[in-house]
Amino acid sequence: MPPALISLPTDSDLLVLSSPAFDARPPALRHAGLIPPPVLHSMEGTWAMGRFEERRVRILRLRDVWVAREGLVFDQDGALYRETITQHSGAEVARAQAAVLAAIATGSGPADREGPVVLCKKRGVGNYGHWMMEMLPKAHLVASHLPNLAPRFLVADVPGQIRASMASSLALLGIDPARAVVAGDEPRRFDELILVEGLTEHGVYMSPLVMDCVRALSDAVAAGRPGMPPPARRLFVSRQAAGFRRLTGEDDLLLQAQGAGWVPVEPGLLALPDQIALFSGAGEVAGVMGAAMTNIIFLPPGSRVVALTPASMPDTFFWFIATLRGLDYLEVRCAQTGPVRGVMPWDTDLILDPADAAGLFGIARTAEGQP
Repeated sequence: MPPALISLPTDSDLLVLSSPAFDARPPALRHAGLIPPPVLHSMEGTWAMGRFEERRVRILRLRDVWVAREGLVFDQDGALYRETITQHSGAEVARAQAAVLAAIATGSGPADREGPVVLCKKRGVGNYGHWMMEMLPKAHLVASHLPNLAPRFLVADVPGQIRASMASSLALLGIDPARAVVAGDEPRRFDELILVEGLTEHGVYMSPLVMDCVRALSDAVAAGRPGMPPPARRLFVSRQAAGFRRLTGEDDLLLQAQGAGWVPVEPGLLALPDQIALFSGAGEVAGVMGAAMTNIIFLPPGSRVVALTPASMPDTFFWFIATLRGLDYLEVRCAQTGPVRGVMPWDTDLILDPADAAGLFGIARTAEGQP
C-alpha cells in the first residue's frame, strides 16, 4: 500500500530566496540520430524551455520528523513529504515507510534532539556530481544565509573517495566536518530538521544559486594556493579507473592526443582542492560523461567542453552546469559496444567516431580513416 503523501507546510519558512531567471539554449549536439527516440523525447522538453523563470527557494523547518534512506522525510505519523521523493522507486519508498512505521510503533531508532540539522541527503548519495551540485549547495545556502542557526548537516554514510570529498568540500566552505551527522538508510528521528526546497530537481531544473557554492569553493582553493604554477590548459577526463563507460582504444587515442597538448586526468584519484585547482586553470575539457566531469563547474566562463555521451543515456545535468557557468558546450553522442559493466544500460564501452577524434584532438587520420 503506497504511503500517505503530504506537502511541506506553508507556515514553516525561515527564509525564502529568489532564484533568478535564466536563458538556456539547447545544447550543440552531434549524432543525435543515435539517440533512441524515447530517450531523446525525455530530454527535449527540458532543452526546449528556452528560459527558466524566476522561482522561489525555501529554507524551512520541520519538527518531530523521521528521515530514512536517501533523504525521504516522514512526519510523526509516518506520512511522507512528497517533495523529498527524488527519483526513488516505489519499492524504495515502500521499504522506507515500513521501516519508519516499525520504528514509530516500537519507539526504536536513533533520535536527534541537539538542535537544527540540515538535510543534505537525496537520491544519488554515492555520486560526486549529485553531492557537489544538489546536496552541498544546500549546506552552503543555510550556512551563509542563516549562520545564527549554528546547524549540523545530515549527510550519507558513503565509503572511500566520495566521503573524503564530502568532508573536504564542507571544510572549504568553512563548515567543520565534525558538524556532519552521518547516517545510513535506517530511520532517524529529528526534533528539528531544516530543508532547502526548490534549489534543484534532477534532470529538470538547477538554480543559479548553486553557483554561489561553486564560487565559494573556488575562492577558498585559490586563497590557499598563491603563486602556484598554471595547470594544463587542455584536459581529457578519463574513466579508466571506473572500469566502465570507457572509450574503446582509449590508451592509443590518448597517446596521440597528448601530442596535441591534451593531458589525461582521472579526477577521482586527486584530492578535492587539487581537482578544483586543475579545472580552474583549464580552458578546454573533453571526456566521457560521468561524475568526474562535474568538475567543469570550476572552469572559467567561456571554456570549451566536449561531453562524449553514450547514445542511450538520458541526461541534462551537465547541460545545466554548462548553461549556468557560461561554457561552450558540445555533446557528442557515441555508439555503444560490449557488455553492460555498471548498473545502468548505458554503462558500456563507447565508440568515438574517427572523424570526431580527429576534430577533437587534432589527430590526423590514416588512409583507412582510423585515428
